[in-house]
Amino acid sequence: MCQYGVGTPFPSTKMSRVMRLSAILLLVGALHVSATGLSQKISFSGKNVPLEKIFPVIEEQTGYLVFCNYALLNQTKLVSLSVKDMPMKDFLLEILKGQPLEYSIERKTIVIIKKALPPPPAIDTSILQTVTGKVTDVNGRPVIGATVTVKGTKSGATTNEKGIFTLSNVKRNALVVISSLGYERREIPVRGNSIQAQLNMDINKLDETVVIAYGTTTKRLNPGDVTTVTAEEIAKNPVNNVFEALQGKVPGLFIQQVTGQPGGAFNVRLRSSANFVTDPSVPPPQPLIVVDGVIYPGSTLPMSANTSYGTADFLKGGSGLNYLNPNDIESISVLKDADATALYGSSGAYGVILITTKKAKPGPSTFNANIYTGVSVLGTTPKLLNTQQYLMLRREALANDGTAVSIFDKDINGTWPEDRYTDFRKVLMGSHAQTTNINLSYGGGTRNTSYLLNGSLRNNGNIQRHKGSMGDGTFRFSLNTATTDNKLGFTLSGSYLSSTSTMVPTDFSSSIALSAPNAPPLFLPDGSINWETGANDLADDINKIYKNVTNNLLANGTLTYKPIKQLTLRAILGYNNITGREFMGYPTTTKAPTYTNAAAETHSLVNNYEVRTITVSPYAEYNATVWGKGNLNIKTGGMIDNKLKYAEEIEGVGFPSDALLSNPAAGTTVISTYTQTPYRSLGFHAVIKFVWDQRYIINLNGRRDGSTKFGAGRKFGNFGSIAAAWIFSEAAWIKEHASFLSYGKLRGSTGVIGGDAISDYSYLSTYSTLTGTYQGKTGLVNGSLANPLLSWEKNKNSEVGLELGFLNDRIYTEASFYRNVASNQLIKQSLSTVTGFSGYAMNSDAIIRNSGWEISLSSSNIKTRNITWSTRMNISIPTSKLKKLPTHRNLSASYIVGKPVTGILLYKFAGINPQTGYYSFTNAKGTTDDFNSGLEDADKTEFLDLAPKYFGNFQNSVRYKQWSVDFTFAFTSRKGQNFLGQSGFPFGYVGINGGTEWLRRWQKPGDVTDIPKVSADFGNWSRHDYFRASTGAYSDASYARLQNVSINYHLKHELLQKLHVKDLAIYLQGQNLLTISRYGGLDPENLDAGTIPPMRIFTAGANITF
Repeated sequence: MCQYGVGTPFPSTKMSRVMRLSAILLLVGALHVSATGLSQKISFSGKNVPLEKIFPVIEEQTGYLVFCNYALLNQTKLVSLSVKDMPMKDFLLEILKGQPLEYSIERKTIVIIKKALPPPPAIDTSILQTVTGKVTDVNGRPVIGATVTVKGTKSGATTNEKGIFTLSNVKRNALVVISSLGYERREIPVRGNSIQAQLNMDINKLDETVVIAYGTTTKRLNPGDVTTVTAEEIAKNPVNNVFEALQGKVPGLFIQQVTGQPGGAFNVRLRSSANFVTDPSVPPPQPLIVVDGVIYPGSTLPMSANTSYGTADFLKGGSGLNYLNPNDIESISVLKDADATALYGSSGAYGVILITTKKAKPGPSTFNANIYTGVSVLGTTPKLLNTQQYLMLRREALANDGTAVSIFDKDINGTWPEDRYTDFRKVLMGSHAQTTNINLSYGGGTRNTSYLLNGSLRNNGNIQRHKGSMGDGTFRFSLNTATTDNKLGFTLSGSYLSSTSTMVPTDFSSSIALSAPNAPPLFLPDGSINWETGANDLADDINKIYKNVTNNLLANGTLTYKPIKQLTLRAILGYNNITGREFMGYPTTTKAPTYTNAAAETHSLVNNYEVRTITVSPYAEYNATVWGKGNLNIKTGGMIDNKLKYAEEIEGVGFPSDALLSNPAAGTTVISTYTQTPYRSLGFHAVIKFVWDQRYIINLNGRRDGSTKFGAGRKFGNFGSIAAAWIFSEAAWIKEHASFLSYGKLRGSTGVIGGDAISDYSYLSTYSTLTGTYQGKTGLVNGSLANPLLSWEKNKNSEVGLELGFLNDRIYTEASFYRNVASNQLIKQSLSTVTGFSGYAMNSDAIIRNSGWEISLSSSNIKTRNITWSTRMNISIPTSKLKKLPTHRNLSASYIVGKPVTGILLYKFAGINPQTGYYSFTNAKGTTDDFNSGLEDADKTEFLDLAPKYFGNFQNSVRYKQWSVDFTFAFTSRKGQNFLGQSGFPFGYVGINGGTEWLRRWQKPGDVTDIPKVSADFGNWSRHDYFRASTGAYSDASYARLQNVSINYHLKHELLQKLHVKDLAIYLQGQNLLTISRYGGLDPENLDAGTIPPMRIFTAGANITF
């Protein structure tokens, strides 16, 4: 295929240096195209001119694009013609006169094709015949699995591995319709008994299928706000949790990787959900995750919360999506506005993420193998002092304090060599972790029955010194079957994943990695632990025993029945069960060999947990054509969600032998806990959607929701939404006066959704057992107060959006403004400790408003036979504001009317006193001093919002023949606590290293700097505590990150034929490759100096299809 025309890059903002050059090129291209080519009359004069030189003239004078096949031009004649202001259609007929070509016009594109042979005269169309054909793409490769039907009949077929199809009992002059995902649909008349069809790539994304609640739609006809990420985009990211692949790609969806450790947690917020955080035991509400119709635990799991011996401080609770292989995902749709989320009721009050896994598809049997391997290395970390710098500052600290070197100062009194340097971070966290991913699939079938089998293996090594790895294996299947008349259909899919992690849950980012650089080495030359000092804190961690086995069973069945053409009855049954068993052992080897009480301090912990979800969703759908131009769609149904979460933990201390650690009950002291939390919700919904003349759209949603989180008489609530859209580009006056505008849609939605983001059974009093017995009986203690008046939180969400496509949608932009108001907030009201309770669950009359802008832009900058270049970007600008405080206020002082609920009140940092070198602060009275005491909460006068000011993504995709390069930048602007603010102590104390920022410390009166003088005086500790609660402890954590690079090479078709394979691609991929930030060496994503930052990942792989 050839294409002539001007590339039309898009204008962009000054987001980074990377974008500026693109912005200039795009603007010049767009202005050039807009200024020319709007006429449909052509003037031309030439003699013996080849067609390929006439096509650019057509584009320049009309603005239309011309698509053709180079091979066809070899059979054409030269053209001699002289015309002025000839209509374009007449001009095309004139230059193609006597040529073996003909044309068709689709929107703003002229397609040149081979002229069909004239039909034979006087043919009896009632004669039936067998028609065979071949379907290829523009490069001559067969299109496998294309659907071929005879228009107006139920006769159809699919193309095989060679692109060949056969149709029986076809009338002469019938129309054959050929379609395939990713290609333009074609209709070809039957002129004989064979058809050769070439399909062009579908460059219009507006008509692609978009998954929504209980069905599908298209981007063009959707009045709601839905963003879809495809499997192709996900596959470019060598990650284990799909959240990593989604980062920055969905406007309004903010994803933060809490820890870089495999199996760790993620914070996910959609449009900064408007909620107070008043109960630390209840995480902030995250979007609902639905996988193939099954509600899925996408947030943290009930892993051990034991901060001393469990994984609480390591994996941060983990994530359910760690146990769903990204390779198994077909698409992800993020539902954001009231129209999109209303059908999920309270469950979808904070947004919905719909994950659709890969399903069986009709077509010839196909085997695919996708294998990659690579390494992960430590991400961004602060730079630490070396030995010479450390010793210099340690001596300076003692000199500042007027203190002599003591026997305890082993680092500077000669006990430890002053020429010894150990980079403890490199020793403990400098490994290269191997990562391997193998994914195999086999599938195919007919139109009525298709199948897919899939298996995968993943393994991730450990960058930390202690051994262990995390690996899993998955088996999946998918089966589709239907009757020949498609009235009855059934789909069944299921997957089982088993994961094993032996990574000891210790993060060496904390204190051990900050040891004095001349301290004794942690290990002897033979690799064994160094017990030189008689104790080694490292041994407590590196000799732990840990094993976590997690199994994930996910199943889905859908039964579909169409009693009549307009009516569809569908029932979806989903089941998910995640079970885990954690074992943690502290053997005697965690203590020094000379420690005589080691056996008494051995420790063992076993935590068993399970999260089981059953989802049932029956519904009916009715479609009808009304008054010729109207399409009416009605859905009604319900959803039952039954969830059970339990965890049992047994802990033992003091074992006669390390061999008994696997049984915590064998300990001298045994403590056990058991929790079980059932949850059920019930909902009924109805949807009416009406589309008139493919340009006016209205959508009405209604839902009645019930939840077990509320008491009698308050379990149910009624909610709903309304949305409307107008595709104004279909108006005649737009087509006549603004032909450069190929698509334009104005949409809006508003609705009220209920929320139940509160602990389960808060309307009841709860009790727990006392440790031990009283007079031989087990006692109970009241854990919470009952509040039977608890009721639904109200979230009123509104949005308006504008979507525009220019130049045949080569430039597409979308802007949305949303305004969400949360009232009747569910909070935990703090109570005085004299009551015996920390808080009381209640509905607050506080009002929180969230609003923001989301803007996205995409462009097809260049599209020729050999080269394509496309660009996409988006930016989200969220804001929040507390409009009203609760009447009975007893919340954090950081909640201030007119301010965001995501901020914090701080002391005003006045810098370093140039005369004393101490931290200086300004109190509420305006007094500035080197406060060492006397500051109170009332002196916190400065408010700092910690939520992102804006965030987004910038992507480019370039294709050249068989090569493709994709790269993605993500960016975020926000504030975060700096390295000094996160330090629990200032520099100067023996054995504790610091960052290189201490090299610019205050040294003498008159010095102007932002780092205080060094000191080992514990009397200055409170000064540092004040600093950590001041504005000085926070810095700009904005960053731009080269998030992903993917380089692919596809073998040529001729070579594939020789190798007898359908496709073979070799690729290189990288994740988190470069970070540009002024955040003092800390990773600006997880913002935590004491936690492993997101890893840098480098992989190479191959994808082959037979």
